[in-house]
Amino acid sequence: MRQGVGFVARAMVVASLVLTTTVARSTPADADAVSGAAMVALQNQLRAAIGAPPVVGDSRVMLAAQNHANYNSANRVLGHYETAGLPYYTGYAPRDRVAAAGWSTTFVSEVATSYGGGLNGVQQLWDAPYHRLGLMHPSAIATGWGHSELAGSATVANIVYDFSRRPVDFVRSPAAGQTNIPPSWSGNETPSPLPSGVRGPVGYPIMVVYSGGQPVDMRGATVLAPDGTVVPIYYAPQQFERDYQVVVPQLPLASGTTYRVKFDLTVNGAAVTNQWEFTTAGTPSFAPAMTYRSSFLDQSAFPTLAPGATTQLTVRFSNTGTATWKKGVAGEQANLGINGDDRTFSSLGMAVGWLAPDRPAAQSEATVAPGATGTFSFTVRAPATAGTYRIPLRPVIDGRQWMEDQGVYLLVVSDTGYHSRWASQSAYPTLRAGAESGPLTISFTNTGTRPWAKGVAGQQANLGVVGDSEAWAPLGVGWLTANRVAAQTETTVPPGAVGSFTFQVRAPGTAGVYRIALRPVIDGTTWMEDQGVFLVVTVTN
Repeated sequence: MRQGVGFVARAMVVASLVLTTTVARSTPADADAVSGAAMVALQNQLRAAIGAPPVVGDSRVMLAAQNHANYNSANRVLGHYETAGLPYYTGYAPRDRVAAAGWSTTFVSEVATSYGGGLNGVQQLWDAPYHRLGLMHPSAIATGWGHSELAGSATVANIVYDFSRRPVDFVRSPAAGQTNIPPSWSGNETPSPLPSGVRGPVGYPIMVVYSGGQPVDMRGATVLAPDGTVVPIYYAPQQFERDYQVVVPQLPLASGTTYRVKFDLTVNGAAVTNQWEFTTAGTPSFAPAMTYRSSFLDQSAFPTLAPGATTQLTVRFSNTGTATWKKGVAGEQANLGINGDDRTFSSLGMAVGWLAPDRPAAQSEATVAPGATGTFSFTVRAPATAGTYRIPLRPVIDGRQWMEDQGVYLLVVSDTGYHSRWASQSAYPTLRAGAESGPLTISFTNTGTRPWAKGVAGQQANLGVVGDSEAWAPLGVGWLTANRVAAQTETTVPPGAVGSFTFQVRAPGTAGVYRIALRPVIDGTTWMEDQGVFLVVTVTN
């Protein structure tokens, strides 16, 4: 069962609450017999390790936290807002409950988790960066913890702040020189600091928090391994406040390894650089460096599809590196990516069952050892708009590196199968004003792959006025519509055959030369080629 953590942001008190004797009482039940004082002690131990000043375990804040832990446990919920009438209700929001317990404070935050065990809950909340924010904040002055096992496990902390105090300028976690840092983190947090669709495990989150509510903007960050390798990171979006920044390594860090961190920040409008080192827990691993490389082998023939039609394609690459590609293993699975992480093709509707909008497929094989062949099979859909679409492809180990760009691409032609080429036409007519012409014929060769079928919607070829102009409608004699001169004469015009369009015109009342641009069209499907075909009608008095 997946357990979680929840957070509610600091909020300013805007109203007073009525305190009742019912609200002020708490009946804690803790199967682990852990006390709020023990949890405060652990929080202060974690704060001391990073240089944050200690917080006071205030009895009023402690009462509010225990009350809400009882509410969450008894009602089997994980949240920050209570519903009046439910068991152990003591106030709607964290600020309400702290005020009801006797302290009307300006700023209060709350963190909560359903992880089993009170002290375990403290550690789990500390590991999650948005929750660690409040627990490590240098402007925090008081705290209170509660744990309950009435029906389900619930651990809650309330933190009170005074942003007028700045005992230190900032605190970092992990701190400079800190050791025994977990190499990985589950990634379980609500809201999530990870991009949509990304799941843990990832590396342990790295963060800095400034005191006094100073606004902090990230200009850039780097995390370096001892050999200078850049560790890929995610930038966590700021939630709730602007006085901190968080990055999360995309993959678990190596054990027993010292990492160098650099945050280039803008704090209160001033550019600052924060640099430090920390060391992960465990024994260092000295396994030889593994390389990820590939060489293009072959691929399916480029498809020509009707708009909306789908087909499966395959691209194969040889593993020319020293590392084995492992399906389902983060940081070791080879994926077929669209070069440059381009999501344009997905937005055109071409992605069918892809891993992501810019990842058509993962390797088909469970493992692809060095020298072996990796297969990437996926489905594409032809866009609704006819044309040729060039998709650049490149293998990638997500979270680690792109492999070689060998100019591999896929051409998908979206084509209705309807094409034509002008064949012949009647001589241009010369008419007296108001006179009708005899039958006129223009013929086209079917150069497509599909037959033209008379009387079948979406397959009948018509002779249309270019641009659907209805300006020539007064000249029409028995035309299909104001801008459709005629339908094909033949019942069927197969590919390679000639289709004819016969029609009449009536001369306008004014002498002159009239030029009508014409083009074949499969109405409801597509226009065919515009070859500059036109009819010239000369009118005399």
